Amino acid sequence: MPVKYRKQAQKAVDQYQGTAWLLYAFAVLFFIPVLVKLISGDFFNMLLSAAAFVGMLIVAFWMSLGLKNKRQAIKDKRIFKQQVPMMFLSACTLGVVNGLAAWFLTGYGLFASIGLGAAASLGAMLWYGLDHVVPKSFSEIDDDEQKQVLINAEQAVINIRSSISQFSNAELTGHLQRIASTTQDILGHLTAHPKKINKAQRFLHHYLTATESVISRYGQTHDKVENKKLEQNFKQVLQNIESVFKKQHHKLIEQDVFDLDVDIEVLNTLLEKQGIK
Repeated sequence: MPVKYRKQAQKAVDQYQGTAWLLYAFAVLFFIPVLVKLISGDFFNMLLSAAAFVGMLIVAFWMSLGLKNKRQAIKDKRIFKQQVPMMFLSACTLGVVNGLAAWFLTGYGLFASIGLGAAASLGAMLWYGLDHVVPKSFSEIDDDEQKQVLINAEQAVINIRSSISQFSNAELTGHLQRIASTTQDILGHLTAHPKKINKAQRFLHHYLTATESVISRYGQTHDKVENKKLEQNFKQVLQNIESVFKKQHHKLIEQDVFDLDVDIEVLNTLLEKQGIK
């Protein structure tokens, strides 16, 4: 299958999996009483049924949004940014809507209605799961400036991963994936050892950002102009960046320091050639 159509097919699958279609189908059941009450002329109960139907649509929309956020967070290997817990909020709202509907519309007692609402919430949590959770190690970092360094670096990794879809060359995408994975390993190590963040700040703030810029700019322009020499130069740049990042990762772990001398000069030269410096 050609790359273009393979990506479109995968996008369609992702959209389907990221939609709480079961909750949307369940919401239809709440629309039937609206029609019945309207036909019978019971306008008060019709309004209550309509409110329950709208509540179910909101529940389904929030769950779909939560599924999308969770899938994207896992895909980006996001560990620093916590999304609004839409899946948890949706499950709780589902319980409230079902509980109130059981009490006001079907004549169940208070405790029975509460039980039905709690069962609906629990069922949604078991079926769909809960939101992506931030590891405790990040929350234990007290220095706001250090947190911001990691957040900015993580966003750069997310941007690099996002740019991979712009390339059809397997060799290029391989380099990009390894650069992103190595950087993610660096960030994970720094999250577990916050005292090392200051030593890595220059590398993360300047060189990771510059690398992200090179990749993003090439990704936006490479398909507009077919230039084999430019592509070959870009491959060489990625190979060297990958090598430098791996060395920095090993030195961070083994020597407890970031060696920002020889390797960084190599990266400086590469970035200068790309017009970043």
